Amino acid sequence: MRTIKDIFSNGSLSFTPQELIDFEHTIKDCIAEFLPFTSYSLFFPRDHPGTPIPEPEFRVADRELILPLVFQGRMLCYFIAKGVKLKAPGTAPKYIMALASSVLEKIALYKKSVTDPLTGLFSRDYFMDELEKSIDQVQGCIETGSCPTDMEAAEVDVAFSGTLGVLFLDLDGFQWINEHYGYLKGDDILSEVGRLLDLVCPKYTTVARFSNDKFAILVPDAKPRASFQLSEVIRSGIGKLSFTDDITNDTISISGSVGFVNYPQGLEGAQFRRTASEQARMLVRKARKGVAVAKDQGRNRVFGYADILSKGGRVLEVLPMNRMLVSLGETTGAKVGQRFLVRSPKSGTATSASLTEDERIVGRYPAMYKGEIVLVEVQDEIAFAEVLHLGDATTTLVAGDRLKLVSGDDSLFIDLGAKDEETHRDVATRLYSYSDFIANFASARLAPETFGLSLLRVLDQPSDTGERYQEAMEQMVSDIATLARGAFNESALGGRYGLNGMVFFQEGVDAEIIRRQSLEIERLAKDTFGLRVAVGAAVYPFLKFSRSDILENCRKALEHALLLPEPRVAVFDSISLNLSADRRFMDGDVYGAIEEFKLALLDDENNLLARNSLGICFAQLGRFEDARKHFEGVLQFEEKDMLALYNLGWANHRLGDLEKAEQAYRECLKIEPNHVYSLMRLGTIEENGGFFDKASSLYKRAADLPGGERMVLRPLARVSYRLGDIEATREYLHLALNADHNDHQAMHMLAKLYLDKGEDPQIAEVLARQSAALSPGKDAYWDVLVEALEAQGKGEEAIKVAARAAG
Repeated sequence: MRTIKDIFSNGSLSFTPQELIDFEHTIKDCIAEFLPFTSYSLFFPRDHPGTPIPEPEFRVADRELILPLVFQGRMLCYFIAKGVKLKAPGTAPKYIMALASSVLEKIALYKKSVTDPLTGLFSRDYFMDELEKSIDQVQGCIETGSCPTDMEAAEVDVAFSGTLGVLFLDLDGFQWINEHYGYLKGDDILSEVGRLLDLVCPKYTTVARFSNDKFAILVPDAKPRASFQLSEVIRSGIGKLSFTDDITNDTISISGSVGFVNYPQGLEGAQFRRTASEQARMLVRKARKGVAVAKDQGRNRVFGYADILSKGGRVLEVLPMNRMLVSLGETTGAKVGQRFLVRSPKSGTATSASLTEDERIVGRYPAMYKGEIVLVEVQDEIAFAEVLHLGDATTTLVAGDRLKLVSGDDSLFIDLGAKDEETHRDVATRLYSYSDFIANFASARLAPETFGLSLLRVLDQPSDTGERYQEAMEQMVSDIATLARGAFNESALGGRYGLNGMVFFQEGVDAEIIRRQSLEIERLAKDTFGLRVAVGAAVYPFLKFSRSDILENCRKALEHALLLPEPRVAVFDSISLNLSADRRFMDGDVYGAIEEFKLALLDDENNLLARNSLGICFAQLGRFEDARKHFEGVLQFEEKDMLALYNLGWANHRLGDLEKAEQAYRECLKIEPNHVYSLMRLGTIEENGGFFDKASSLYKRAADLPGGERMVLRPLARVSYRLGDIEATREYLHLALNADHNDHQAMHMLAKLYLDKGEDPQIAEVLARQSAALSPGKDAYWDVLVEALEAQGKGEEAIKVAARAAG
């Protein structure tokens, strides 16, 4: 007969008090299925080894049932159910205790399913689920504009800043260790790496073994700097680990490469329209791309996805006709027309030499650039580039050379001047190569008082994807180039702009002329050849932009055009500036976004979106008076603009003008009765005014609306507490922690509730420690921790904590 093995018998799975508190709401719900009660609490007794497991106790007078929760022969805590009615008080408690303890086995099965058995970290599937939830949370913050500034975080019911970080760790050369020292030694090392990650990563992070020797870390509320700092802590910690092989006595040292990406900064455009599941996978791929670059540049280093474009590219292969293949593609933000300086891999690195056996000299190779290249065709993972300049005629660019992005018109190389007009034209299209166009354009733009630049991109792809693909693409570009030469003036200077694009320079045109030309080209392309094209154009002079800015403006106009329905034509204007400013804002460059929004308004004072966005930028900087002026400016043009109305209420709220804030929120509800955020803000005003019943009513209205339930849990807990409904308070706080297990405000409130009601101070301590770790800058969190320690008689520890908080 086969024996059924107890899967928990090896003792590999247990529960800490923190985990029991994390699962408290689940424990309560499961027990409630077989035991009706009106309220409950957990109590953790002092741990005395060898103490026999106590019997359950039913206190008839108090209608209170005390159930010891037992797992694998060890009593973990008491579940105290209140308001209990038992038909058989003499025999029922033992059966109920057995059922209650089986709840722990059910939770243990879940814990086992989401835990990597070797490292004790979370599994890959759990990590991806948590990442999807975090993305949903950030998306809700972005879409509603409800992400709080640091200044208002304590007053706004949002426990996150609207960003997160994904870190990916890959051990360097680990397969060699497995093959050389055996897979058991490899497992020992992986287990120790898991312990290190659990030690150095904050408790609120989700740390998972992704696969083999690869690990992933989700860091909520993390901006790029915080992601980099934690990555460096992990990399440094791994480098300090050392192991000894039992057979050879060899000392084994390891290192790891770490890549990271932040959300929403790491995605752009249409990527935000993907599902949270797809976005989660894209983020992991981008973090892994950072790892790949880190390994490519020497291993044992940290590389952020956002830095790959600027300093993470390299030459993969040198091709004929001054062309080369490089390691940058659309996935890293590469675009046709971007220019890069090329340097040797040794440039700037350390070097040394021995003079004698006892004397060694060290230094660094000079940071010398060999030349400059420009991207002419960009694919998903790679791009083709063309040489613009070389340091000197003898310089050779080779595979392995590193790339550094050139911003604007900056260059270390002297412009070579205009090329000979006939000898460098493309045979198929009669257009210059991009590098030759740039050389001619650099001098041609200096004289005319007015000029325009147009970028055309063919959006269709040839049906033949085989050997004749490029020939078919060339024919399509040639056809559009013919149309363009007919639409533009005879003196227009034309060049290639990647495999499927072209660029034209014209003198003496204004925005209206170039728009008319562009629309004509788009129409003729569709009617004559059945091809879809997008056209982005810019003119000089425009606002305060210089002659050299026009190419970048033209690129922004093309990005604007690609977002439009047909006809996809855009001339650089106020809306193009809006789109560019939005991107800056998303990347965290609030000051840069403000400058571009101001330019958008300078071009079109009726651009309400720019004015609204400018107000939001000022609010992010805590300049609420400036923000209010811009929101009021929007409402002068459009009195029922919901975004401006709500933001005006928010600005007044922050400025303490509650009457005007309430008026704005109520105007929002007249226009949109189910506006969740207006209901929430009105609830806050009523709550702060002491009108708890009104506040509760508003919060409950919000809870019934999509997206509202997650937001109202803590506010409902607060008003329930003020109304004396302790069980509802506890329920709402547990629901808040279920929705977001990093909700430090809910942890703090729950810890305070345990203390105020004279319940187990050990639970209060666990919760207070976690809330203080999540948000160490809040004095109230440390105060509760001190109080919880003092309640347990831990006076010395309480003094140390108080001193740390004061420091």
